[in-house]
Amino acid sequence: MKQALEQALSTALEKLLADHPGTQAPQVILNRPKQKEHGDYAANVAMPLARVLKQSPQQIAARILEIVQWPEAVEGAEIAGPGFINIRLQQASEAVALKTIIKAGEQYGRASRSGESEKINLEFVSANPTGPMHVGHGRGAVVGDALANVLSAVGHDVQREYYINDAGAQIGVLANSVWLRMRELEGESISFPESAYPGDYIVDIARDILAGHDYQKLLTMDAHAREKLIGQLSIDANMAMIRADLNAIGIGFDVYFSEQGLHSSGSVTELIERLQADGVVYTGALPPPKGKEVSDYTPVEQLLFRTTDFGDDVDRPLAKQDGTATYFAADIAYHFDKHQRGFDRMIDIWGADHGGYVARVQAAMKALIQADAQPDVILVQMVNLTRDGKPVKMSKRAGTFVTLREVVDEVGSDAVRFNFMTRRVESQLDFDLEASKKQNDENPVYYVQYAHARIAAILRKAAEEGIAIAKADDVDVSVLTSHEEQRLISHLLTYPDMLKKAASQLEAYRVATYVMRLAADFHSFYHKHKVVTEDAGLTQARIVLIRAVAQVISNALSILGVSAPERM
Repeated sequence: MKQALEQALSTALEKLLADHPGTQAPQVILNRPKQKEHGDYAANVAMPLARVLKQSPQQIAARILEIVQWPEAVEGAEIAGPGFINIRLQQASEAVALKTIIKAGEQYGRASRSGESEKINLEFVSANPTGPMHVGHGRGAVVGDALANVLSAVGHDVQREYYINDAGAQIGVLANSVWLRMRELEGESISFPESAYPGDYIVDIARDILAGHDYQKLLTMDAHAREKLIGQLSIDANMAMIRADLNAIGIGFDVYFSEQGLHSSGSVTELIERLQADGVVYTGALPPPKGKEVSDYTPVEQLLFRTTDFGDDVDRPLAKQDGTATYFAADIAYHFDKHQRGFDRMIDIWGADHGGYVARVQAAMKALIQADAQPDVILVQMVNLTRDGKPVKMSKRAGTFVTLREVVDEVGSDAVRFNFMTRRVESQLDFDLEASKKQNDENPVYYVQYAHARIAAILRKAAEEGIAIAKADDVDVSVLTSHEEQRLISHLLTYPDMLKKAASQLEAYRVATYVMRLAADFHSFYHKHKVVTEDAGLTQARIVLIRAVAQVISNALSILGVSAPERM
């Protein structure tokens, strides 16, 4: 119906502009008015033409209504406000779309790849391989996975990628922490520095390494070689733990990309040489940081990238005094590698504490590939974990924070995933463990899943009463005229547009918001109307309606990575 209305308006605009060659017709975009009395759809096509046609938007809208040939389902159209065209449909005319929803099934709302589809690299989580994942990592993981599902649903080719930060000082600290625990397990009395990683997982790694390696040989090994060996074994152990934690909430990656691999392949060095050849690198000293007196600052000569030429607020070092590459150098080499792999677009999901890093990376990409705002960066705010409103104490397993796995094991993957998606990423999230286990309408995931399970129960009851469910195409759905039925139908029809908007705005939370409202509309319908009635025709029509509702709830939950149970 929406496509038919858009086509009718587009044809009318072509006729209207026939005497104005070269005038571009505005794109026809139909929206649902917030108030039902304003019609079923509204279009703003007259106002953009006012200056060109030298007429008021109301006059132009009137001419459009004289020309347009509406589909039979249109009852009428009026001009509202400064020139909006409000379209009213015949009662229950949109109900036939229920049959399309049922026929499309899991594909309803999805789009095939087309010429507008993009090849997208979506990097998320990328937690340092120095320990288990905390709940903040978990929120970024869920947001990233749901966004990948949204982008795939509208036709894009999405690659999920995890960047392993397996180079740098933190790996040396990890190796030393494990080595000290190994020595302790072998009977030495060890004094642990403050920099050492705490937590029982370090002891577990130390114990596993000792089980597979001769301790005496490790003792006599060259210190640098031993650190490298233990560091790699510890990274492998932690990445296995991280993969298991991600698997517990149904998240997997197409690519795990190693930072160390960038260095060993020479990619970082080649990147610096490329920038030098482009004339955007120089040797100099940075000015003192903000708030630091010049007299207290000793300038250091470094290899600097002129990122200020590309939108950054200060030039950035690519190499330290000793000639080793900075983390920033490796990071831009990594993003340039993505570009070389043929991605049309890069999207990164980072913690909110990395906000100051966005401009410099985007400046580097502008210098390298002449692209603005690449990568797209989504900053995810932290999670405040509570139990009955009180902060949850840190984990013994991790030593400094509550792990994601502990939360998943307590409340379940569905509760974690859905609750993490109920707010915009730029808002902090309060996650209460006890509230997320309640089986009532205060728990959003339960509220939505219960709607799906309730529909399944209605269909089972109908079967028990001997009601054969007719084919949707054979059912007269024009009898679905109540306010609650019409509201459900209208809501179901907005699902494809919601997915498109979620994809274009990179806001996967919209799926959770949508399905919560749909569940609320269904519960409202359920409390006012029986599905199985004495009227056989009405019963079959309402069965078609609730089947379509169940399908869309299932589709939306699938995007979010949440199950749609048939019994609860």
